[in-house]
This record gives sequence, structure tokens and C-alpha cells, in this order.
Amino acid sequence: MPEVLLEKMKEAHSIVAEFPFQIVELEKGYANRTLRVDISNNEISIQPVSEQMKNLWTGGKGFDLWLMFQEISKETRWNDPENSICFSSGPLGGTTSFPGSGKTLVTSISPLTNSIMDCNVGGYFGPFLKFAGFDALCVVGKAPEETILVIDAVQEKITLERAPLESLDSHILAEELTSMYASDELDHRNIATVTTGRGAAHTRMGVLNFSFWDWRRGAARLKQAGRGGIGTVFHHKNLKALIIKNRDISPAWRVEENKVAALVNPKKISTCDCLKEIKEIVEKWKSDPEYVIEMLQDVQDRFRHIPKDALDEISTLTGVPRAYLYHIATFYKAFSLEKKGEITIQVCMGTACHVKGSAKILDSFERELGIETGGTTKDKKFSLEAVACLGACSIAPVVKFGDEVMGNVQAKDVRKILKKAE
Repeated sequence: MPEVLLEKMKEAHSIVAEFPFQIVELEKGYANRTLRVDISNNEISIQPVSEQMKNLWTGGKGFDLWLMFQEISKETRWNDPENSICFSSGPLGGTTSFPGSGKTLVTSISPLTNSIMDCNVGGYFGPFLKFAGFDALCVVGKAPEETILVIDAVQEKITLERAPLESLDSHILAEELTSMYASDELDHRNIATVTTGRGAAHTRMGVLNFSFWDWRRGAARLKQAGRGGIGTVFHHKNLKALIIKNRDISPAWRVEENKVAALVNPKKISTCDCLKEIKEIVEKWKSDPEYVIEMLQDVQDRFRHIPKDALDEISTLTGVPRAYLYHIATFYKAFSLEKKGEITIQVCMGTACHVKGSAKILDSFERELGIETGGTTKDKKFSLEAVACLGACSIAPVVKFGDEVMGNVQAKDVRKILKKAE
């Protein structure tokens, strides 16, 4: 999604209500509070969960019904402002021990039957709501204009925003909102949205589309709450979307988001328009999976790093799993997922070098270059690394400057070494 277009959409938003909140610890599966949002009056409030609610209604559909009964009467119809749409996850919501614990239960008065209808749907919205500290969400009223509700568990605030420019179709809108509210590439997985497509404006059987980020496809996918036409109720209320931003508390799925790998790898893996060259490198080695290390060496030499596109293309052409290629690319110090400078400076931190003052040498390089270890200068001239061993203990402390191995280096030599590259 083009960033310029997203910025234009975001700038067109106007906040009509803002509500701060604090994350609370769950107690036996309950946050012990629910969230109520009145989009007619732009009011946001937190309601307590009583022991009676838990004992009689448990959660999920039960909580939805309980909250609805506080809002409607026997005369309420589906298109009345007081008709609420309630979302809830049960006390086991968000756990990984039981099938179905990722479900969200949605309840409202149906346009098809004019009776209360519930449906359940997969995705992450229900668990993310629980992790934000709410057992359920109840939305009532009708907004005068297209409005989105944003629950940000990172900033710990809830906003109601007018959103006039976003797309109507759910598959596009989910992509827009996911990219708009994610802080970076990996944060996409922490965004869940609820939307309804343009069909809900023309039929009483509109569905709700719940998005979740599929990192394998690099896209927001949708699951439907399809019973009862609750999507039509959603549209009638001028609700364009619900967005929830989860704290980054999910287990790592990929090597580049692993906490240990993050110490040596960039948070965002670079891409390049280089598939033709990558294919030529692979064909040079006859697409033989036994030579993937050599292929990666050629890619590293050509681009001074290994782009994501290279890993994907090598995996496709050789049949080697991407997970294995990521393992190789992060295991060997010669490889980098981040573009390196023209000259890589490696300071040995092995026992012999450390005893003879390699830490002071590393500090001197950091000061002279104005970067930290693992970084690259702004002009892309130098990259600085600390390595476990360069295999030349007899001439410790050792520095490898590009392809040249230098022994018996002292901190005072650093400036002179750098001048060699001028």
C-alpha cells in the first residue's frame, strides 16, 4: 500500500472522542471489565464485570447477551440506534491449549429475523481485545458520518475517528488500516480489523469481515461472521471499521523477529528489484540445493547483503525451505540481512584479544565512525562488527579491515587505519 496514499487518508481523519485506559492483568481468564462505546454521543466508558455475570453468563455469547439486555427493549428493532453490536471472547480466549479459543462471539438484533442473533468468527480480534484488558465490547448508537473505532493497547488509548477516504471493500480496507496502524513490517501481525463490504449497504444479509495478518502471504486475510446480517447493522450505524492494535506479546514466528536474532539482524529485512540477477546466480550452481551456501555467498558479494527477495527466489528455484535459508543467513557471520558498507571492520573479541584490550579498540572505532557496533555509517562507507574469533590469536589483538587482517592493533591506531581508506 503506497505510504503517500496512507498518509493522505490518515490526515483526513478527525478525532471526535479520545479515552485513555490502562492495561490490567487477567485474573483466571477475566479482565473484569467491558468496554462500552456510544457512537451517537461520542462517549466511551468502562463497565465492571460482576461475579454474577461470570457465574451466570461465563463469557462469549453469554456476556454479549447480558450487555445487549442492558441496552434494548422488546420494541427495539435492528435499525434502531439502541440496537447494540457486542463482541466477546470467553475466559479461555487467547490461550493456545484449546481449539476455538481464538474465536470472537458477535451478537446483535438481526435484520433478517428481528430477533437476537449470534455468530462466531476466527481471527485475532477477540484475543486482542482480551489482551487489551476487556472481556467484551458493546457498540451502540449511530454515527452521523463514517466512523472508525481504534483500540490501541500500545498507546493505551481509544479513539473515535471520522474516516472519509478509506475504501469501502473489506479486502482493500483491511490492507489499508493494517498498514496505517502498524508501526513497522513486523507489527502488521498485531493489527486486527472488523469491517463490512459495500454489499451490506444493499442487503440485509451483510457479513462482518475480521482480518488477521498472514505473514507467509504478506497480506491481511479475512474471516466472516456471517449469520444474521450483523454486517448490515454495522454499516447502518455508519461504522466503517473497528481496529485493535495489540501489544507485541505473541511468540516469534520468524527468525527476523526472534529476540536473539534481533541483536544481530535488522527489524525490517530489505528487498530489491534483483530477481533476474538472483536467478542467474542460482542457475550458475545448476539450482542444486547442495550449493545454497555458495549461492548466498555470491548474493552477499553482489549486493553486500542478502535481500529477502534472494531468499524467496533461492527457495523457489531449489526447493530448499526458507526457514533453512534464514538459518544459514543468520548463522554465518559472513552473511548479513542488512546492507553493509563498502568496507567491513571486524574487531576480534575472543579471549586473547579481549585480554589485550580489544574492547578499547572497538570503542575507538565507534567514536571515530560515529556509529555503534553492528551499525553502518551514513555514507555506507564502513560497517563495524564485533566477532567472537578471527583465528589469529598469536597476533592479538586482531582487526580485519575489509580483506586485510591486522595484528597487534592498539586503540591509538584506529584513526590511522581509517585514513587508509580515504
